[in-house]
Amino acid sequence: MTTKTEREISEQPEKFEKIVEQYEVISSDLLSFLKDIEKFSEIDFVGCGSSYYLSMGLSFHLNRVSKGKVISKYFSGSEVAFGLRNFQKNSVLIGISRSGESSETILALRRAKENGVKTCAITCNSKSELANIADISANLDLVNEESVVMTQSFTSMAFLGTLIIRNIFDLDLKDYMKSVPDISSKILENSKNLFDKVKPENYEHFVFLGYDEYFASSMEGVIKVSETSLTPAEAYQTLEYRHGPKSKVNDKTLAVILANDFIESEEEKMAKEIEQLGGSVIVMSKENTIIKNRLVLPFGDFSDWFVRVIPLQIIGVRKSLKKGLMPDAPKNLTKVVRF
Repeated sequence: MTTKTEREISEQPEKFEKIVEQYEVISSDLLSFLKDIEKFSEIDFVGCGSSYYLSMGLSFHLNRVSKGKVISKYFSGSEVAFGLRNFQKNSVLIGISRSGESSETILALRRAKENGVKTCAITCNSKSELANIADISANLDLVNEESVVMTQSFTSMAFLGTLIIRNIFDLDLKDYMKSVPDISSKILENSKNLFDKVKPENYEHFVFLGYDEYFASSMEGVIKVSETSLTPAEAYQTLEYRHGPKSKVNDKTLAVILANDFIESEEEKMAKEIEQLGGSVIVMSKENTIIKNRLVLPFGDFSDWFVRVIPLQIIGVRKSLKKGLMPDAPKNLTKVVRF
């Protein structure tokens, strides 16, 4: 029997298609608000759990695409909610939450508003408290997950946020929008074919490696594997892995490297090093690599950062099912965290 989580993972290309179809309507208010983006001192993101790593990825991408014209930071809900972070005058805080009901993210936006910060929200629930308290919101009501774990909600909000960022800076949106649903369909198929051969569910230690947006994807991979399968998982910047953490590599280690165009050759060296230590490696990259287990994607410039989460979601589910667990309802977790 197919679990809800598996079904929701498989539906991601369909959700991307719907976002493309409805993009102008969904994004119009937020785009209009941010169109003169250089008047803001900072555009920051905040979220909890998976939405924290989503905030990280969007912040990295905004900094990259703006080429220094805009400063962007990312925060966990708690560090803003409880006063550990301050904001500059004329800054904007964008809250990210699937349900729009996460207590710490709501408190973060409330605190920011009290200090004169303009607030926005990206959620999957237009009727949520977060959408209500934000000055501006963009809502994906078309995404309605039944599973506790975030899969299509993570990638859908990430896709929407990435589109808005690229739209603001007049990057070629048409071809990019059309390509993402197709890429995600192929990555689902290619992941299944590769994982039927590699069988990640037989490993006991997972490592996800990448830089910037791909590091955010790697951290989301850690959450997916940890919460669904209760299996040790770690994330590092790729080359930082050789500075200590590689000591834990053994024949039950599977490392997934989310390679980028800029230092792909160095990341291949890290892959070979892990293999020499007895571990197994999968590389996601734009081109074929010297590593036999690979997933090839058309981008290596970080614009596909959320698509690269999909194989990591699948690894978590496969491992969960192998252990006889139920990925739809992870131990000790609820769909919304309130206090």
